[in-house]
Amino acid sequence: MIAVSLLSSACTTTYAIPRSELTRLDGFKDDNAALLKELGDVMLNRPNDRRRAVRDVDGETHQFTSDTPLALVGPPKEPEEARFQTEEQRFIQVAVDTTRFQGVPLKPDTAPLVVPMAEVEHGRLREFSLGKTLLLTGAIGIGVLAAVVTAGLLIDPTTDGDGGGGGIDFDRLPDRGLRF
Repeated sequence: MIAVSLLSSACTTTYAIPRSELTRLDGFKDDNAALLKELGDVMLNRPNDRRRAVRDVDGETHQFTSDTPLALVGPPKEPEEARFQTEEQRFIQVAVDTTRFQGVPLKPDTAPLVVPMAEVEHGRLREFSLGKTLLLTGAIGIGVLAAVVTAGLLIDPTTDGDGGGGGIDFDRLPDRGLRF
């Protein structure tokens, strides 16, 4: 049960994408996702040829698709809660120029996101990591198994009917019968 919840929540890594790189998303459109949105059926993690490459602040390249969550973040402010930030969303269409970011979310019945680029410092792109998810799930599984084995070694169960071993001897419990 724990493994299923971990695999469904998944381990992800978030990358900061500079404002200048967000312009590479201009013209992005996933017609298949748009069709699925209209039909009301969303199939995430499907094969997708519609992608754009963007670089994070460290210069690493990441692929942006309609399955990639993206949020826009403004310049730092005090307190941190006052900082401009959009909700992470998946987009089926994106238009970006020097004055504004406009994205059509994959989520049905959601209004397009329009943000002035003057309010944006960077984008926040989140990628799924299967390796991290499997490592975390395996480590938790090994931890649970070790706990069960340790508990089994610490509890000395009764193996015979003579009361030895320190565990509960069900053969020696008094017979009380049913009382009403």
